[in-house]
Amino acid sequence: MSFLPPSVQSGNLAGFPQIAYDRTAVLEWQANTPFIEMLCDYKPMARRSGRTNQLYGQKPFGGASGGVSEGIPPSGLPITQVTSAVYADEFADWIGISNVVDAMFVSDMAIDASRNLGYRGALTSNFVASSGFDSIANADSTSQINLGDNEFFQSSTVRRTEAQLVANNVPPREGGVYTMACSAFQSYDIISDNTAGGATDVLKRSESGQKQLESGQVAGFQVLEWSGCRIIRTSTVPTYSNYPSSGKTGYGSFVVGKEAVFASEIMGFKVPRNPKFPVMVTPLEKPDLSNPTLQTRTIISYDWFLGIVGRPNTNSTQGFRRIKSEVSGV
Repeated sequence: MSFLPPSVQSGNLAGFPQIAYDRTAVLEWQANTPFIEMLCDYKPMARRSGRTNQLYGQKPFGGASGGVSEGIPPSGLPITQVTSAVYADEFADWIGISNVVDAMFVSDMAIDASRNLGYRGALTSNFVASSGFDSIANADSTSQINLGDNEFFQSSTVRRTEAQLVANNVPPREGGVYTMACSAFQSYDIISDNTAGGATDVLKRSESGQKQLESGQVAGFQVLEWSGCRIIRTSTVPTYSNYPSSGKTGYGSFVVGKEAVFASEIMGFKVPRNPKFPVMVTPLEKPDLSNPTLQTRTIISYDWFLGIVGRPNTNSTQGFRRIKSEVSGV
C-alpha cells in the first residue's frame, strides 16, 4: 500500500507557532541572609525623634573586697555609663514596568520583579549588617581569632570560641546557644575534622550522627549544633584577599551572643530580614506630568532606613568573635 502524507503540515502553515513560551519563570538561586535575620538584635527608632539612635549601658560592679567598719557607712558607689550611637542610612530601589510589558508579556512581570527586588533588599540589609560586624571586629582586637597559614577551621576552633564568650559572660542567643554564620567551605572543614573528639569522630559513633553526616550541608542552612554553637552556613560572609598569606583567600566566620550587635530601623519602615521581604507594588492609573501617557504602568519599590552598631562596650569586650581562616575546599 502506498503511503499518502498528510496534506496539512506545520511547515506549510504561515501561522504555525514556532516557539512555546512557558508562563512561569525558572526560579533564581538565592542566598540566605543570617547576618540581618539571625545575628542582629533590633532597637527601633520612633518617628520624629531624629536620625541617630543613642544606646547606653552601664559597667557592671565587681564584688566588694572586704567588709565595713562598725558604725561607719562605706562611700557611695558611682555608676559608669557607656554609650553607642547609630545613624540610620536610607536605602531605596525601584523598578518601572512599561505599558507594553504589562499588556503583552506572557506572565505578570510585577510578580517576578517583586520577588527579585525583595531579594535585593534582603541582600542589601544583610551586607550592611555583615559589614557592621566586620568593622566592629577590625576596631577591637578582643573580638578577633585569626588562624594562621594552613590552620583550618576545626571543631576545636568552635570550642575555643565558645570558651572565650563564656569566660566573658556573654549570654547565648535563642535556645541557649550562640549562633555562628560561616562559609560552606568553613563548615566543610568543621565536619571533615576526624581528629579525636572532632565533629566527624563524635557524630559517626551514633545513628543520628551518621545520618547527619550522610545528609551533608544541602539539607538546610543550619548545618550542626556543636559545642554550644548553632552553625549556619551562608555564601554572604566577608572574604579577605591575601589572607593568611599572599595568593590565598580568607573567609570570615562570626560567633554571636545575645545583644552583641544592634540593628536600628525606623518604625513604619521595616528592614528586610530575608528574601521574602514584601516590597511595595503600585499600579499607576492616572496620568501626571512625570508619566503623562501612562507608559509606566506599575512601580515596584522599597524604601527603608538601617543602622548597625555594636553594643555599648560595658564589659571591655565585644559580644561576638570573628574567626578568619583559609579553607581547604577551594
